[in-house]
Order: sequence, then structure tokens, then C-alpha cells
Amino acid sequence: MSTKRGITALLLSVTLIGSSLTACGTESANETSKEAAGKVEKVVFALPSFNRIPDDLSRVTEAINKITREKINVEVELKIYGPAEYSQKVNLALQSGEQLDIFTGFEQFANFASKKQLYPMNDLLLQYGKDMKGILDKDFGDDLLEATTIDGQIYGIPANKGMALPTNLVYNADMMSEMGKSANDMDSIDDLPAIFDALKQKNPDVVPFGPINVSPSDTGLVRLLRGLNKVDFLTDSTGVGVVIGDDGKVRNFYDTDEFKAGAAMMREWYNKGYLQKDAATASSPFSEMIASGRGFAYMGGYGGMAVAQALSAQTGKNLETKRIAPFYFDTIAVNAVVWMISSRSKASEASMKFLNLLYTDAEVMNTLLYGIEGEDYVKVDEHHVKFPEGKNASTVAYTAHLSSGIVGSESLQYQLEGADWSDIELKLKENKETERSPYFGFIFDQNSVKTQMSSVNNVVNQYLPGLVTGSLDPETTIPKLVEALNDAGAEAIIQAKQEQLDAWLAKKKL
Repeated sequence: MSTKRGITALLLSVTLIGSSLTACGTESANETSKEAAGKVEKVVFALPSFNRIPDDLSRVTEAINKITREKINVEVELKIYGPAEYSQKVNLALQSGEQLDIFTGFEQFANFASKKQLYPMNDLLLQYGKDMKGILDKDFGDDLLEATTIDGQIYGIPANKGMALPTNLVYNADMMSEMGKSANDMDSIDDLPAIFDALKQKNPDVVPFGPINVSPSDTGLVRLLRGLNKVDFLTDSTGVGVVIGDDGKVRNFYDTDEFKAGAAMMREWYNKGYLQKDAATASSPFSEMIASGRGFAYMGGYGGMAVAQALSAQTGKNLETKRIAPFYFDTIAVNAVVWMISSRSKASEASMKFLNLLYTDAEVMNTLLYGIEGEDYVKVDEHHVKFPEGKNASTVAYTAHLSSGIVGSESLQYQLEGADWSDIELKLKENKETERSPYFGFIFDQNSVKTQMSSVNNVVNQYLPGLVTGSLDPETTIPKLVEALNDAGAEAIIQAKQEQLDAWLAKKKL
């Protein structure tokens, strides 16, 4: 899975915005609490954590509930699961009727909505979520919730984070310097072969380029092409049924000139020895090659300009990044990580009150992420924290800080010591300024073509790794891919998307 999700961070204007919104949220929340019945309502909140999950969550739960009882008359029961089991646990609870009020999903929003598993939020937002809506508007723009709106009803709250993730080349800066080159020599993707050739002359044993992910292999080619050509994937990641630019015509991405040109480029790179021969089937990410000094560069989607510091720390090498393609906002870029309320929830109002607090109250948000001040973390300054002396992420009693790009508003979150706060502000700025697709807000209902969607996904997974790594010849392989996709039902998907998109556009004109 792409590093992109781990490196998200949302910027706020300054703490003045955060503190004023938090104060406002506190005031209105207290009013709500006074009007509420004396009984404290309980909500069950399922959090994915990428850190070690402690057996005992009582300290953190009680610290959060001390705040929520006072401000909104709500208690929260935390269910924390690792990423490998999160979806399974959530789906099991939703199907069994076990209480689960608030949950998230990774690129699964449309699927939950199609199964009628989500609670409509319009009225709840108006009554209990005004403060949250205010910070979303400030940090992103007032159209954010279009990405989670179906037939006029809002069904989810996107994670308030840096979502504009341009394609960057991540490279070993020391190797670049040794060959007499610099970032100034890379203005676009077309400049990279000259860099790779110079590297091969200087360090013939170093592999110039590799995939960021394995299983399936991902060289970043599709992300690159989406940004360069303004491709909207229309809320499913298969690529069967996209719109390029603003002509409104739904087509098979793999049968376009844009994809064919990209695959031809990767084939040329492969034939020139820029990639390993087993790049399509490699069992370890290329970052391990870079860490060992045997790899030079890869492409990934990263927001802001300070990510190289974290990547250098991970690999032990002096890494830098250079943007080589812009980002293009389509709906799936926003609704990939969304907080939702179960349609079965008997505590929908309490759930919205808690979500409102989670996005606007820095104390609740940071307790959920970092635990108890003085025990699990130490405050360094207004924006930064560190682990207590002699402790780290593996040895503190509690931390979920790697979920910072998932929980609440990153513009109000603490950052670990060393993080550049100005980079958070840059991400906020770029969220607002990055070009949006004219179809931003369109959500494809897959119900009529579920079988075809499953079949085409299997076909894409079979052919795409070989094409994006150049190990398969696009001249002979793409026709086979397109034929296999058509046999799997691609035309039915394209037709369904076209009909839904036309209807969506017609409604927007009314």
C-alpha cells in the first residue's frame, strides 16, 4: 500500500484558527449538553492503528471520556484494530448487529453506501456538526462533502488531511551529486532517462528505478498519467470507465493513447535496464534496495515538501524528492478515507456530537493519537511532541500517532518533534489550490454491475503489473488486456458509468 497514506498531514492557518474553532465548538457543545437528558449516551468507535495496540485501553478511554462526558454528555468505547483485521472486524460488526456506531473504510465508502449501511448525516450535521463543517470549509474548501454526498444526502466525513499528493521522484541525493546532476536537471518525466544513463555509467551495479509497492507491483505510472492527463477514475480504482479532461466521455483507460504511451515509456525503461528484470514479481519494496545502496529512485505520491526527511530516516540514506507531475482531485482522492455512522446505530446523534468534537477539539484528538501527556508523550512546543525519555513508539504504553492522517483534523494535531509545521500549512494551501475534476462529487453506484466489477478487477490485477514495470510488451499485451476486459464485462461498466454521469451532470445544471 502506498506510502502516500502514511504521509498525509493537513495544515491549518495558525493556531488562532484552531483555538477559535475549538472554543466555539466547546461553547456550542456545552449548550447541547445542558439541553440533553441526564443519561450519558455510549458510542462505539472503531479506530485503525498502525502502531502496537496495547491490551488495556482504559487509561486513554477514561481520559477521552472525561472530556466528552463534560462537553457532550457522551461516552466512547474504543475498538482499536490493526490494518490487517480492521475491515474484517468492521464488516462482521455491521452484519451481526453488534454495536458499532462510528467507523472508517479505505476506498470502501461507495461500497458501504450501496449496501445501505450508512446513516444519512444532513440533519445531524446541521444540529450537531456545525463546528466540524466550519473547520472542513477552512482547511479544504466548502465543496469537500460533495465527495461523500449521494442523492443529496451526506453519508460520511472525509479525514481532514493533506490530500493533494503530486507525483514525486524520490532519489538518493548523494548518488545524484556524485554523477554531477541535481534536481534542476529534472523538470519532467522526460528528463529521467538522462539521469538514469548517467547513474549507470557512474554506478553500474545500482538499479536506477523500481516500484514503490509490491503485490501488485506499482511503479507510480498510473498516478503519473492521472495527474499529467487529468484523468478522473470516477470512484473506482480499476480504470475501466474513466473520463479524461472535460469532454464527459467515459472510456476504458487501458485502451487510451495516454495509457499506451505510458506503458511504452516503461517498456523502453525496462529494455534499457533501468528496472530489475523481476520488477513485476519482486517480493520486497524498492525502498529496501535504496536502503541497501543498490537502488536509486522510485515514484510516489507525497504532499508538502518535507517528506524527504522522514524517508531518509526510514532508509538511512540521504534522500530528496522532486515533483514531476501535478495532482488532480477526483472524488476518490477525498472519499478514500471517510468516517461514517452505521445505519443501525441507535446513538446517531451522540455519534455526530463525538465526530464534531474529534475534528475540532485538539485535546480529544491528540489524546486519541498520542495518549496521556507526561506518560505517553511530552509536549515540546505549541505544535510538537516527543516520546518520554528512554521511550519510543514501541515501548510507550500507548500511541496511535501513525493514524494521524486518518483521525480528525491534522491542522489541530500535534506533530512529532522535528516535523516542519510550515509544511502542514503548505499542504492546506495546496488542498485548496489543486485543480479539481469537473466531475468532483460524482459517485458511481456499482450495484448493477457488481459481477463485472469483480471480473475486470481480476483481469487488471493479472496484466497491469507487467505493463507498468515494462516487463510485458505493450504492443502485444494491451490488445490482450482490452479483449480480456471486454470479455469480463467492461462495456457494461462503461455504459452504466456513462448513464449515471450524464444523469449527475443533468442534475447539476438544474
